[in-house]
Amino acid sequence: MTRHLFLSFIIIFNGLTLYSQADTLMTQSVDELVIKAVRISTTIDKLPASAGVYVATEQQEIMQQNSLQEYVRKIPGVFTLNANNYAQDLRISIRGFGSRAAFGIRGIKLIVDGVPETTPDGQGQLDNLNLGIIKSIEVLQGPASSLYGNASGGVININTLDQIEKNYTQAGITIGSFGTQQYQLSQGLTSQNTIALLHGSYTQSNGYRVQSGYKNLNLNAKVKHSLTNKSSVTFNLNFADSPQADDPGGINLESVIADREQARDRNVSFKTGEEIRQFKTSLNYKLELSEVADISSYVFFATRDFLGFLPFGFGGVIDLSRKYGGHGSSYTLQSVTSSGVNKLQIGYDLAIQNDDRMRYFNNEGTQGEVTFDQGEQFFNAGIYLVDHFQAGNFNINGGLRFDINKLTAKDNFLSNGDNSATINLSSINPSLGLSYQIGNKNYVYANYSTSFETPTLSELSNNPDGTEGFNPDLKPQQSSNIEVGLKGTLINGSDKGLTYAIVVFKVNTKNDLIPFELEAFPDRDFFRNAGETSRFGIESNLAYAFGDGWQSNLNYTYSNFKFEDYSLASADLNGNFLPGIPKSFGAISLSRSGERGLLFDVQYILTGELFANDKNDVAIEGYGLLNLNLGYQIQTDEMKIIPHFGINNLTDITYNDNIRINAFGARHYEPAPGINFYGGLKINF
Repeated sequence: MTRHLFLSFIIIFNGLTLYSQADTLMTQSVDELVIKAVRISTTIDKLPASAGVYVATEQQEIMQQNSLQEYVRKIPGVFTLNANNYAQDLRISIRGFGSRAAFGIRGIKLIVDGVPETTPDGQGQLDNLNLGIIKSIEVLQGPASSLYGNASGGVININTLDQIEKNYTQAGITIGSFGTQQYQLSQGLTSQNTIALLHGSYTQSNGYRVQSGYKNLNLNAKVKHSLTNKSSVTFNLNFADSPQADDPGGINLESVIADREQARDRNVSFKTGEEIRQFKTSLNYKLELSEVADISSYVFFATRDFLGFLPFGFGGVIDLSRKYGGHGSSYTLQSVTSSGVNKLQIGYDLAIQNDDRMRYFNNEGTQGEVTFDQGEQFFNAGIYLVDHFQAGNFNINGGLRFDINKLTAKDNFLSNGDNSATINLSSINPSLGLSYQIGNKNYVYANYSTSFETPTLSELSNNPDGTEGFNPDLKPQQSSNIEVGLKGTLINGSDKGLTYAIVVFKVNTKNDLIPFELEAFPDRDFFRNAGETSRFGIESNLAYAFGDGWQSNLNYTYSNFKFEDYSLASADLNGNFLPGIPKSFGAISLSRSGERGLLFDVQYILTGELFANDKNDVAIEGYGLLNLNLGYQIQTDEMKIIPHFGINNLTDITYNDNIRINAFGARHYEPAPGINFYGGLKINF
């Protein structure tokens, strides 16, 4: 089925008229980068908050494009694990938010082309994202993210390609170690008022470990039409089908030493893994009312069908059918007076999520009788006000957001009583930021906000006592965030420049959501609250453009995250470090991009020691990982040909791709592959 869909997509592509390639984005200097994730667009230098931006260049053509991890490693404060287990998804953490995720992304708001990718309850995933058409990625690491409501410990705003000068087609193939194959085909069409972009990709791999293969088909269509010279509408359609994503499971240290490639025996016998199919469509509308006022609005709808097998019998098969959608609008007004320039925005977001969750016996890889049947709903209504004022050397950002959340569980499995429940959770969160320009292109800033995060529906429905309904002991976590930073440009030229950023932050959190496992349900995460945690950290970045497309980047993050009030029956954990987050991590890279010739990127990724559990009695050693990507652009009158080659883990070190936090039986480890290779060819017509 998957192959037939992909072949059909190729046939549609080939029926279209082909011309020349699309222009590729070039890297911009820091004072030119406009960041939209803060609601009111502003250049990143004037933003009184910490943010990181990835802008696509030709260098993207030589990436393996297997995981978003490849794109965000150069952004400080963003820590990733689990790029090789496609049943668990990439784990992304920003200042500790998101580190608890057993699968998918938690605590971080994902936005793609102006539309939420994160569900109202705070769950997110990126298995439906076409990495090959990313134009830019904006990351809010700190307090400014609170303007997005629930689960906004950070914001990742992804923008896909939406501007081309000429019609183009790109075809690509990449093959690599472990039987990895990836096929991509893109088409761009443009007329006077309309741009249409189509993209398809198919990826499959046997995986590094036993029981770790996967297959994924991804189709995306985007049409942007200018209704008038002051209004436009953008339509997006996405379909993802992953019929196979096997899960080898976590293993203990003795098993790692014996055989790094092995899967946990129960994962093999119970055939653990997942199947997903997702459909999403959205519409964005923008209208410029006047030179000083505009309206922006979006609406979207998505369905996601999930079937997962876990390595135990009772409730070991999860069948989830999800429907979610939403709508939001904002009105922005600018006023110019003798005092300065003021931009005011008021907006709202509405979203609703309906989950039909069923669990069955897992009879060693065969679905058995039903053990759980529950309907769940999460409704969110949020209204926000943002004001940006610029006067002389000062920039002030103020924001306020109020959220109403209503969570409902309807117990359809009534043999042991009716455990239906309703929870109402509301929150109001202010934010305030101030920056001051020093000299020509340097800024000092400070920012403060509060934020909150509710448990997700899946976390609430995972009752340790095995009953239906919601876990009554699980509470939302609340945070106060403060940061002080310095950023700017020291050298600026037409093709050369030195930019820097450093920020110190402190986050105090109550009721941190912490995962744990029970012996009877291996690989299934339950959750509890820690009383209080304290997070102090430093994020820094230094980038230098040499000219002729050469650029170096250095980033470093220091994280001192500790429990302040957290005790279990067996231990007092006050003063322990939060698990799953290294005390220090960073990356250094050297790269070259350009319209012709050599494409080059070498990265050294440093990850410090981290702990695998709350008790801090299992420490995971740090490591340094070296990756190399090479390519060459051959330009003819009619096409561009780009052969490329990459080596991951060039020095063949042994490290772990993922650490399962608080895993029962010390099964914390998911070993990463040693040295591995990929290579391919892309042709632009």
